[in-house]
Amino acid sequence: MGVTGAPGNVGTPLVHELLARGARVRVLARRPDAAREVFGEQPGLEYGALEFGKRPTYVAAFQGLDRLFVVRPPQLSTVARDMLPALDVALGAGVGHMTLLSLQGAERQPWVPHAKLEAYLRQSGVAWTFLRPSFFLQNLSTTHLPELRGGEVFVPAGRGRTSFIDVRDIAAVAALVLTSGGHAGQAYELTGAGALTYAQVAQTLSAATGRPIRYSDPSPLAFYRRLRARGVPASQLLVMVAIYAVARLGLASRVSPDTARLLGRPPLSVADFARHIAPLLFQESPHA
Repeated sequence: MGVTGAPGNVGTPLVHELLARGARVRVLARRPDAAREVFGEQPGLEYGALEFGKRPTYVAAFQGLDRLFVVRPPQLSTVARDMLPALDVALGAGVGHMTLLSLQGAERQPWVPHAKLEAYLRQSGVAWTFLRPSFFLQNLSTTHLPELRGGEVFVPAGRGRTSFIDVRDIAAVAALVLTSGGHAGQAYELTGAGALTYAQVAQTLSAATGRPIRYSDPSPLAFYRRLRARGVPASQLLVMVAIYAVARLGLASRVSPDTARLLGRPPLSVADFARHIAPLLFQESPHA
């Protein structure tokens, strides 16, 4: 099976989960050598070059695969141009099942790129499974790590509650879907066990790390300007602002039983995440 989006927030733990289950995995990366530095050489693991939007990489990437885990690179917003031609090639190469990392509420937000990918897969004839997670806790320790190290949770979500999920739980569900039957045509909403405000998350992070961390609640414009100034692409920021608007409006608080039902255990909590990433805040540079 093929995995896109690795290394990455979900892709990295997913590859480890799949290998632990004895699966044969092809990591499809824009820079395979960089991926090899993360995962090394392991039995059942191989690497292939794939860059969405670069058609010469498509054919060899998908040859011989039966299942594919699809992740939209965050900088790509025009999926009809940059991703769908690649998925067409994957279908032609014989990929029979695609698991898409989508977005909580994508079915109600037709303007987001995830919804367009879902629509494509529904009409493509391929067997599909949609994973619709809530906000990744690990976004705070990757995309927002500079602000977090400075003592801020800096996102424009207001007082809205969010049913945060740990990417390790998403990866565990994805590995289950990719290595077992009965998931075709299913859309799983993946959330934590409860919904918290970002102020509550900041309090939990402070308690776990021993550092004062506050939620600064910037306006969408202030958020856009700061992250744009440090080089985050405008297209990526526009998607992020739209996602945080959902939280600000109180529409990201829905809690689903799917994660616990599929994994047979409670989802990891914000406190679990906080303890896990605490050492990261004391390093000079983030982990890959």
